[in-house]
Amino acid sequence: MTHELSLEERVKRMEDVEAIKQLKATYARHLDDGYNPEGIASLFTEDGLWLIKGVGGEAKGRAGIKHHCRNLKEGIAWGQHNISSPLVTLSADGKRADATFYLVCLLTMASSPQKPEQEAFVLAGKYSDKLVKVGEQWLFEEITGTIDQSSPWTEGWVKAPFVKESW
Repeated sequence: MTHELSLEERVKRMEDVEAIKQLKATYARHLDDGYNPEGIASLFTEDGLWLIKGVGGEAKGRAGIKHHCRNLKEGIAWGQHNISSPLVTLSADGKRADATFYLVCLLTMASSPQKPEQEAFVLAGKYSDKLVKVGEQWLFEEITGTIDQSSPWTEGWVKAPFVKESW
């Protein structure tokens, strides 16, 4: 027999869904704030996993995430992460959630000895997140991003299609 949710329970679930959307928006803002290591790491559980398939790499735990952010900042001079189309599914007990989002990202890749000029890139992909509620706060247990396209802006994805790594 299924339990019909009370109005209070339904409102609480709606508040949790909205809190998860706000958490993801905060994540995007920290990315766009120079890959803010402290800010991004604070959104994860202590042993959280941040995995970006295709381009981006993997980091485990808050210390690993902070280190990864510092590395990203060296290679990326500027970024704007446009994250949209949230679809959030809460567990029956309201303590866990799965969420998916779309990503369109504009980046300026930093210059390097191998590439003395900065280069504009456009990325498109999807996020699949696992979240857990700790007290009254939602945290990412795992963020898995899959980059479907990553191309120089000047060439676009038609002339310079992204070739995915096999996973």
